[in-house]
Amino acid sequence: MVKRRLKYNLIKFLRLKGAPAKVALGFAIGACVNFYPTFGVGVPLAGLAAAVVFANVTAGILGDLVFKPLFPLFFYLNLTTGCLILPKQSMLPLYLGETLLKPSISTLGMLGKVFFIGAAINSLILGIILYVFIYFVVERYRLTILKWLVCKNRRQN
Repeated sequence: MVKRRLKYNLIKFLRLKGAPAKVALGFAIGACVNFYPTFGVGVPLAGLAAAVVFANVTAGILGDLVFKPLFPLFFYLNLTTGCLILPKQSMLPLYLGETLLKPSISTLGMLGKVFFIGAAINSLILGIILYVFIYFVVERYRLTILKWLVCKNRRQN
């Protein structure tokens, strides 16, 4: 059932209308939303962000949904990247538990600064990588993959 649903969603993604650049941009923006805590409004936010830059909204929502399970990893990467950029706070991940148990305005401010600097850098890097990859796949291999999936699907039925 999972394999069939994955195949169905892949076919839907490859059949999205629009230029490959708009599809790739929408998917990349939707994925990058997951670097930030959205408190339950990530899917509409991804669609809105894609619409604001005139990208494919469906691809934006799909990008958000595909990368949503990776939010805990992204959270950790944000802190780690922020600590690399701000060397003064390089020991922050070691003291994160202590910081959250005894919060003060200055430590929470420092944590927020480290987190959002890391999130900005990580989302920019992932966004560029995803844009290039999705653009390449959609531009060059959209029809080839669709034909392969449809033919494979017919043989199984």
